[in-house]
This record gives sequence, structure tokens and C-alpha cells, in this order.
Amino acid sequence: MKIITKIVRKILGLLDYLIVKLPDEFTFVRRLYYNYKGSKIDEFTSISNNVIIKGKIEMGYGSSIAQNCSIASEHSGVVIGKNVMMAPNAVIVDFNHGFSSTKIPMVIQSNESKKVIIEDDVWIASNCTIGKGVKIGRGSIISANSLVNKDVDPFSIFGGVPAKLIKHRS
Repeated sequence: MKIITKIVRKILGLLDYLIVKLPDEFTFVRRLYYNYKGSKIDEFTSISNNVIIKGKIEMGYGSSIAQNCSIASEHSGVVIGKNVMMAPNAVIVDFNHGFSSTKIPMVIQSNESKKVIIEDDVWIASNCTIGKGVKIGRGSIISANSLVNKDVDPFSIFGGVPAKLIKHRS
């Protein structure tokens, strides 16, 4: 029985790898696969090749995820609204490693998880990281190479490490 379980895990790992590597023309296959695994991704979305999605996410109409992005949803979830643009190499995680005890190695402490919400009409530029519990308001822009670790007001432009308000959109 242990051998069969190992074989099944290897086959599923290979399937994950193949789904991720398919060319952009096969975005519908990725969408079907992730929906089968429990996500809720609208049929009018685009998921480029080499995008890794772990866990369950929601993704609204007209949204797109460019190459090399990574979304990890451990427990709480990641919600991506309608018409959201994610440029290459963006990372979204709904958890952080536990580190509250100095007597227990961090690697074995429980992760802390909190839902990430990206509202409609948001542009996340290249190489951004969105951390656990963050809510990005409607119509906002996150500039390239930013680390977002706090909420972003609607129609705001944020950038930097950590991301700070640059200006409001008018």
C-alpha cells in the first residue's frame, strides 16, 4: 500500500509540473485543473505558463496572472477580484511562518494564516510580494518590486519595501 501511495503522489506531482509548463494557449486547461482542485476561477481569466497555485483561490472575471507568479493559500484563502492584472514574478501568500517561541525551532512552529483580498481593477506590477491578511482596495496600483504588508486604500498607488502610499488616484 505504501508503494502505491508513493506512485500516486509522484504521478500527481508530474501532473502539477506539466500543467504549469503548458504554453499560454492552454490557460483553459490550467483553469479547469485548479477548479477541479477546489479553486473558483472564472472562465474569462488568463493564467500564463509557469504560474504556481497552491491551495484554493478565487479569481474573478477578466483577471490575469502573468508568467512566474506564485500564489500560496494555506488555510485562509486568496481572493482576487475582477479585472485584476498581475505582472510577472508576483507572489501572494496567506500565511507566515510561526516564530513566537524562541524555545521551538521556527521550522516546526505552526504557520499563521489570514485571508488576502485583492479587490476589482487592481494592477500589481512585476516582482511584488503580497503578505498575509492584506486587503488591496479597488482601483489601486502596486508599483514594481514592492512588499505589501498592510492594507491599501481604494484608488491608491503604493510602492517600496515595505510599501507606502505614493499618492491617491484621482
